[in-house]
Amino acid sequence: MATVFMKWLETSPGDYDRGIQLLTWGRLQPLKERIAANFIQPEMQVLEIGCGTGTLSLLMARRGAHVTAIDASVGMLAEAERKAADAGLSEAITFHNLDVTELSDHFEPGRFDVVVSTLAFSEFPPEVRRFALNEAAQLLNPDGRLLIADEMVPAGFWAKLLFWLVRLPLVIVTWLLTRTTTTPLRDFLQTVAQCGFVPAVSESHLGGSLQLITARPVAGAEPAQKLWQAVPRLRHRVTLKTLLLDVWSYTNRISPPYAKQATGLYRIGHPTPKSPVLLTGNYELTVRRLVRQLDGNVDCWLVVANSRGINVWCAAGGGHFSAEDVISALKTSGVADVVTHHALILPQLCANGVDGWKIRRETGWGVHWGPVRAADIPAYLAAGRKKSLDMRHVAFPLKDRFEMATAMNVFYGIILAVVGVIFWRSHTLAVLAAMTVLGYVYGIFQPWLPGRDGLEKGIGLSAATLLGLWIWSWQWANLPPVTLFNWSLGLGVLAFFIGAEFQGMNPLLRGEQANWTIEGVVGLATLALYGAGQLWM
Repeated sequence: MATVFMKWLETSPGDYDRGIQLLTWGRLQPLKERIAANFIQPEMQVLEIGCGTGTLSLLMARRGAHVTAIDASVGMLAEAERKAADAGLSEAITFHNLDVTELSDHFEPGRFDVVVSTLAFSEFPPEVRRFALNEAAQLLNPDGRLLIADEMVPAGFWAKLLFWLVRLPLVIVTWLLTRTTTTPLRDFLQTVAQCGFVPAVSESHLGGSLQLITARPVAGAEPAQKLWQAVPRLRHRVTLKTLLLDVWSYTNRISPPYAKQATGLYRIGHPTPKSPVLLTGNYELTVRRLVRQLDGNVDCWLVVANSRGINVWCAAGGGHFSAEDVISALKTSGVADVVTHHALILPQLCANGVDGWKIRRETGWGVHWGPVRAADIPAYLAAGRKKSLDMRHVAFPLKDRFEMATAMNVFYGIILAVVGVIFWRSHTLAVLAAMTVLGYVYGIFQPWLPGRDGLEKGIGLSAATLLGLWIWSWQWANLPPVTLFNWSLGLGVLAFFIGAEFQGMNPLLRGEQANWTIEGVVGLATLALYGAGQLWM
């Protein structure tokens, strides 16, 4: 069950070991000790994939092994290096900040006697697992051994039922804390065997949900990628499921969980080895909209990379989609095995966070930035990857502004509803109605509000809202001074926040985290002004 909490615990590396020990009911630490005692000998060359805070690395180093430990988390590695220094084992362990897809770039074939991993493979997408297993097969010497301890879906109805009953609360808590989760391994023995190993289950704990798998490489085994003969096809279909996903995506773009497309390689139409290769993120709505424009119009290959379920513009701008993610997708998807060229088409809107030159240097793939809109891709390809000025132009039309206004109203509406029911139940409906109207009004008039920054436009919307309120009160409602004061504060600050928050949804503007500080100051000032006003009046 521990891997459910991996992302959360990684935010506090110092507490990682304690949390993992608790969440595995104390089984993982003794399992690591037995791995070191039973499989590690002095002078062995050992590679640990996903070393975390270095607990197993230290145990193996104490056995006299030469340990090479990799992890993608800088924070985890810092904690591991500190622990190694405190134990006097820094010379015996070499730590590397590496992704698992970079192994063959740094280590020669046949170098290691043992490759070991605990609670890491369940974090990898399926194609990355296969890639990592293939890498391990190449890096092990002929007599080497692979050891993997990880979370598995157990066999048997009652074991599975107990597993999910225990795991479900952990998934919910993890999602609330981190907006992410992990996936327990299914049929992993079969996957290991397909990647050139003879595997066996050496230990099984917690009803089969925590297992230690040992495997030896088969001499001359063909890598799993070469065995792939059928690439799944994506088609544009309108079904009840896609309609429900559309509703979810339109109304829930701000808060996870996001609908995700499985990462990997797909075909659209009937591509050949010479057909173009496109790459996008794994936000499900992005993939479906892309397929809608391409299916029946273009024969191509589509690589879906891990953008953490976020659209490519937001993911790239927020540091969740980078050149490293593109490189990993190119390596693990097997796309190089099905095409005879190295021309990669990336979305123009991810250029804010993806280093195209790094991709070129490290992979040999030529990077081409496609048009802004998916609807222009067929014409772009027909013109030989030539973009017109219109294809480069980023727009934010009324339709898109209404979509984002809907997403914003739903997200903040839920928050306001919860707060309102607790503190101002009698005013909750009025506040929600005001926010909904202001959100859509802002969506309509956003291009014409004064100012370039969202904060400036929020001030403009706030001024227009207050002016309208005062005219309405003066001409028709004749609100009492206290009511007018309270309404002015509430509607004014609500309009300001809508303008400020809408900035991050606009592809023409940058979403600045600095806005949060200003919004916080405005919110506190409003509360102070409200309190002073109540006392004075």
